[in-house]
Amino acid sequence: MKKDKKITVRAYEPRDLNKMIEIWNEVVEDGVAFPQEEFLDRDSGAAFFTEQSHCGVAESGGKVVGLYILHPNNVGRCGHIANASFAVLKNERGKGIGEALVLEYLKI
Repeated sequence: MKKDKKITVRAYEPRDLNKMIEIWNEVVEDGVAFPQEEFLDRDSGAAFFTEQSHCGVAESGGKVVGLYILHPNNVGRCGHIANASFAVLKNERGKGIGEALVLEYLKI
């Protein structure tokens, strides 16, 4: 697939929540990347993304097509070690969106 040359990554905003939930649930449904079994709904999704240390979204063509979350891997003395998860819509994979998310995440 051809890489999309116009990918922007930014901090998520509340208006992104529905698309973020859709993306997250798509990966959960695939059953190979995330350990969750339950899907997010509007309430659980808002709580989940708000609880993260940081969330970013990737936009392409004016649409949110991917996301990442960042939080401590553990508590206490291990709280400085980060854990991140990345997700891209299935039909948008192979276009450099995941790479753009990771590169932006590394700047934090």
